[in-house]
Amino acid sequence: MVRFLFFLMVLVCAALAAFFVVSNRPLDSQGDAPGKVVRIEPGMGTRQIAQRLAQEEIIASASLFELLVRLEGAQHELQAGAYLLRADMRPLEIIEQIRSGRVRLVPVVIPEGFEIKQIAALLAEKGLADRERFMELAFNANLVFGEALPFDLPIASLEGYLFPDTYYFSEGQKEEEIIGQMVSRFLQVVEEEVLPLLEESHLSLHEVVTLASIVEREIMVAEERPLVASVYLNRLAVDMPLQADPTVRYVTEEDRPVVLYRDLEIDSPYNTYRYPGLPPGPIASPGLASMLAVLQPADTDYYFFVSRRDGTHEFTRTYDEHLRARRMYGY
Repeated sequence: MVRFLFFLMVLVCAALAAFFVVSNRPLDSQGDAPGKVVRIEPGMGTRQIAQRLAQEEIIASASLFELLVRLEGAQHELQAGAYLLRADMRPLEIIEQIRSGRVRLVPVVIPEGFEIKQIAALLAEKGLADRERFMELAFNANLVFGEALPFDLPIASLEGYLFPDTYYFSEGQKEEEIIGQMVSRFLQVVEEEVLPLLEESHLSLHEVVTLASIVEREIMVAEERPLVASVYLNRLAVDMPLQADPTVRYVTEEDRPVVLYRDLEIDSPYNTYRYPGLPPGPIASPGLASMLAVLQPADTDYYFFVSRRDGTHEFTRTYDEHLRARRMYGY
């Protein structure tokens, strides 16, 4: 009987050891997973927390994680908060972080229409990133993702793909992780809101993001997004140059809101006064509304617009009408 109990105890210990080995394996064993902020809401139980972590692709199994929490006796000790977690963390590390409530996150609002250089400056100002390193990485996606870039990108730069939103970054977070977090948010929004419409469009995702970035930098009044998008799409349809001032400002050395005549001579594929069609890539980070405006533009026969100097634009159909509008508003 004693031998049987001893043997049974050995089996139980072996089973527990095997369980801990299996349940404590990280989802990503490569060791380079990007950080992701996961929110644990007040009142969430162990099962809900485990399901949230599984949905966010931080852990492999919600049921194994839940059982591990209970074996650790931590089911009543997990604290609400926004946690920076990675898929290469072991579940026991995740439990300990949530159990101890180690939350040190800085909220950052990335406005719609910000360029990479503006995002880098904002993060540097908040002490969250080295400005030059952030720009080096953001302008070369391979340095961040290698061969694992999660979408087709015909150029090196991630301009336009760092989605404008409110983020919670942790102090000491790597620039690669910050970029990965913003690109992940872009992919989430695109998958939910853009891809269903993209299937019915003749545009690629890159073309949508590129044109949406121009619309984003052109408008000041939200209601004009579909109208401005219609103008540029109408021009593209008849092989008319876009002649979009924001694309010229993107390549000017001076940071100023006004495009001068000499700027129109800049020899850059982003200068849509000199080069037909869309520029090689986005000129800023467009928000969802601008992407949707490109995919669902207003139905117009407008080919021109001019600023009314109050944040709105006068839209016209012919060049003669455009010239009259320019004179009307003092251009």
